[in-house]
Amino acid sequence: MKYELNDNTLIIKELDCFDLSKSCSCGQAFRWHERNDGGWVGMIKNNPVNVRRAGDELMIRPCEESSIKDCIVYFDLERDYKAMERLISDDPRLNICLPCAEGIRVFNQDPFEALISFIISANNNIKRISGIIERLCRLAGEKICFDGEEIYSFPSPERIADLSIEELKNIGTGYRAPYIKASAKRIADGYDLEQLRFMTLDGARKELLNFPGVGPKVADCILLFSLGHTDAFPVDVWIGRAMKELYFDSEQPTRAELKNTIESIGKYSGILQQYIFFYARSAELGKRH
Repeated sequence: MKYELNDNTLIIKELDCFDLSKSCSCGQAFRWHERNDGGWVGMIKNNPVNVRRAGDELMIRPCEESSIKDCIVYFDLERDYKAMERLISDDPRLNICLPCAEGIRVFNQDPFEALISFIISANNNIKRISGIIERLCRLAGEKICFDGEEIYSFPSPERIADLSIEELKNIGTGYRAPYIKASAKRIADGYDLEQLRFMTLDGARKELLNFPGVGPKVADCILLFSLGHTDAFPVDVWIGRAMKELYFDSEQPTRAELKNTIESIGKYSGILQQYIFFYARSAELGKRH
């Protein structure tokens, strides 16, 4: 990877295996939106950025010397995704996923934002999740004017913990409201999510399961999308359908069989899970007959 900083624009050169549109809209992050000019606007470390692909270059604006590393880490630009896609293409069961999912890249988000976002995601769809999170940011975040539009920062743990259950329900969180408030308070009171980055996957998952509103799937999403656990493998209805079709020839696997199969995919199983997930949704598995 080569890059340069030119007039507060970070230009990543010779970058392949990165479909910006697929990666921003595939359900791993909920605050990116596409503009009419083809750029995607979102937040990195609560700083608004406009990100655009042009050929084999990725342009991120604005970016300063001090935030270059943040951008590189967020988009996982130091990982060899050609190698990830080779793992898929060389696997006779997984290679069906690559034609539609090529270019998916796993983002490294803020752990607290991921915690709250994926609590909201439980039993929800991407459009509705995005709407609730946007309303939460408008309710409790800080307004920032950027490129002619208003963007709101993701609220701090303290700010969310101070919201009432009624305020949270009024933005559409429903039964999740007390979970959001209690989990935010736990972080505001000093719990450090970053410690989970250095634990084993099982140990980190066990810690997260102690948070209100966090089940196994939500825990694995947080670990994969914000804490560097590339072997965390969130299983939802789409993944369940895909694994049944790809690995068990449409037979229903036992829990033990599914667990053993996921572990057999290897230490990057979580990254590969995003390709499987994208394939399952694109192919509408379970809805074709």
